[in-house]
Amino acid sequence: MKSFRKTLQESRLKTHHLIRSWLQPKLGAVGTRYRLAGRIRLANIWARKHPRRTFAYVTGSLFFLLVSTVLIDGVGQQNNREPDVSSIAQLEPVFAGFRTIQANKSIHRSTLTELTHEGQLIREELDSLIAIPRKSHQDSIHIVQSYNRLESIVKSLQNNDHP
Repeated sequence: MKSFRKTLQESRLKTHHLIRSWLQPKLGAVGTRYRLAGRIRLANIWARKHPRRTFAYVTGSLFFLLVSTVLIDGVGQQNNREPDVSSIAQLEPVFAGFRTIQANKSIHRSTLTELTHEGQLIREELDSLIAIPRKSHQDSIHIVQSYNRLESIVKSLQNNDHP
């Protein structure tokens, strides 16, 4: 059984070989086109003959990059010292929309609760009307109307459960 470290190492090596096999032809073409191998060889020969100049050029270039980076960052921070209130102000409509959505949700929830309560009352009323042994014409009309109302409440609640 392979160790976890060995598995990771093999996976990393496989990825390296895939990337290398993909990049090598492309970089080889660039090197051939611009004759980089010859130029690098000449630059190394010159650097061996002039070690002090090479050191001065490399050190000077690195120092120049360091100073320019520090200056650019310093100028960038001076401009950003004041807080950007405009980006915060742009969020106010988002919060207003969020508050509106929350208010609509609470209204919707209370409406559903009222409908559920009304449906339960109508069902209890229907049960008591159906339990009457001798119904009058008025009772029958009331039963049909209550049943239709209860049916519409149930459909409305089902539509709200499955939008």
